[in-house]
Amino acid sequence: MLADLLSDLRYRFRAIFHRAAVERELDDEMRFHLERETEKNIRRGLDAGEAERRARIEFGGVDRFKEDARDARGVRVIETVLRDLRYAARGLRSQPGFTIAVVATLALGIGANTAMFGVVDRLMFRPPAYLHDPGSVNRVNLAYTYRGEPYTNNAIEYKRYLDLVSWSKSFALSAAFHNSHVAVGSGEGAREMRVAMVTASYFKMFDARPVLGRFFDSTEDLVPAGSPVVVVGYTLWKTEFGGRRDVLGQQLQIGAVDATIVGVAPPDFVGADPVEPVVAFLPLTAYAHSTFPDYADNYSWGWLNIIVRRKPGISMDVATTDLSHAYIRSWEAENATKTHPTPVALARPHVLLSPIQNLRGPESGRDGPIVLWICGVAAIVLLIACANVANLLLGRAFRRRREIAVRLALGVTRRRLIAQLLTESLLLALLAGVAGLVIGEVGQTILRTLFLPRASSVGVLDDP
Repeated sequence: MLADLLSDLRYRFRAIFHRAAVERELDDEMRFHLERETEKNIRRGLDAGEAERRARIEFGGVDRFKEDARDARGVRVIETVLRDLRYAARGLRSQPGFTIAVVATLALGIGANTAMFGVVDRLMFRPPAYLHDPGSVNRVNLAYTYRGEPYTNNAIEYKRYLDLVSWSKSFALSAAFHNSHVAVGSGEGAREMRVAMVTASYFKMFDARPVLGRFFDSTEDLVPAGSPVVVVGYTLWKTEFGGRRDVLGQQLQIGAVDATIVGVAPPDFVGADPVEPVVAFLPLTAYAHSTFPDYADNYSWGWLNIIVRRKPGISMDVATTDLSHAYIRSWEAENATKTHPTPVALARPHVLLSPIQNLRGPESGRDGPIVLWICGVAAIVLLIACANVANLLLGRAFRRRREIAVRLALGVTRRRLIAQLLTESLLLALLAGVAGLVIGEVGQTILRTLFLPRASSVGVLDDP
């Protein structure tokens, strides 16, 4: 059974890729049968010419038998498609102006959308690398009213963060972080780089595992001073430390903190804001104490971003309501410390939960609308390109009326004619798609420079 199957596959493979040889064998076989039939007629007393004529009549249409033999190979559809492709390629090659116009028009539309989607995907849809269960993770935004005007803020005080965590019950995990450009290194070798100051719970949001060493834990992120430890990013480990495995235990100056390296993050792990990747992770309390020693005792320094993971079965609405109640309690606690407090009834404090992608939240700034506007423009460009290509194809079809009429008169079925025209269109689309991908790659490079400048400089957002 298996041997028959393999033999059949070999035959079909040979019929496709060695068609000329198979056709010669078929001609030889037809000739052999005609010669045998002619010899029989000669033995019956007919002369050679009459014997061959009678043999052809008795044998029937040779071409019909050839077609039956080709159908028996089981590759007729493939042969037809290949023949249509060859015919379409010859037709397009004979009209280079038309072919170049269609391919270039479609390629520009496809390339613009490919480039734009690549950037929009990174900015607004793709979750950060290693993030566990992205659908349950949200960014916290605080909203309130001041002098009759609504305001939204995702720069939150550390004490407020503690209030929200203590007085809410809908979240399995909460973490705070702050990304900032600080001096990394000491002396003449110091350079300004983007560093993440994070709570110990931050790493639990991800499924990342350190390449070397470990991530710091809650005992090293205690109020007020924390511990001077640091987890360096993979890129920094490779570029500044040469990828040496003895990096653990070495000292690295980060701002005012002389930190000890305890781990190396895995490749592509840059935290919750991949648009602005970081090169190292420092305990939040260690950085805060060196910058503003009273950070944990008042509501005057709003600097943190908060991300939360909802408990299983908790909806966005329920979590928002729960966190809003916690925010109201925190607002009241803040009012108790103020000389001129703002009543809750006037401020109307509440929480807005948004996706972890910053550009999809209320604090997207001007970049979010700009990205969406350019995305819409790219879609319109593609529609215009398709309309122009449709006009070019209609014009070509109008010029080919005589050719199509002749082919129909010769017996070509409408089904075969439609299949041939579709093959030409698909071949044009394939050529345009390849050219569009090339244009898209170039366009993505330009758009990354415009929208992802920090990411491009670090080099962690490039596809591997």
